[in-house]
Amino acid sequence: MRKDLIYKQVNLRNPLTWFAVGFGTGFSPAIPGTLGSLLALVLFYFLIVPFLKPFAYSFVILFYILLVFISFFFGSFLYAKTMGEKKDAEIFVWDEFVGMWIALFPLVVWDLFWPWCFILSFILFRIFDILKPRPISYIDKLGNPFGVMMDDVIAGFFSAFILTLLFLVFF
Repeated sequence: MRKDLIYKQVNLRNPLTWFAVGFGTGFSPAIPGTLGSLLALVLFYFLIVPFLKPFAYSFVILFYILLVFISFFFGSFLYAKTMGEKKDAEIFVWDEFVGMWIALFPLVVWDLFWPWCFILSFILFRIFDILKPRPISYIDKLGNPFGVMMDDVIAGFFSAFILTLLFLVFF
């Protein structure tokens, strides 16, 4: 479906739509998924990282897992409500937010907040999300709200796994 037709079908007065389109990044004419992932990383950096030091890590990790879990189900609902049953509309980028937050999880666990860790996490996530190796490609082909969300969740887990292996080897 053409992007301009999808724009006309979404209700921009509905606040849920703004979550669905990644606070506007989904409206980008080029690379909306990459821009959504980048905004997710920036939000993580400014809204999560500052609060890590004062609290016990076990609490923060539990909260973080809960946030991602709720975001996944919220995203599935959000997609169905705002996009209907369209197969992975490009303007819907909330799935990139959830996947990116999963990819960033090793940084929380390892307490590594160096810029190169963020960049590597971002690059790994985008590689898995764009190339879609199995089982990501299989999930992506489901063509329903669960599949739309889950392919990015799995891409996030793959990224987190590779990042964790790198941290184990080098730290």
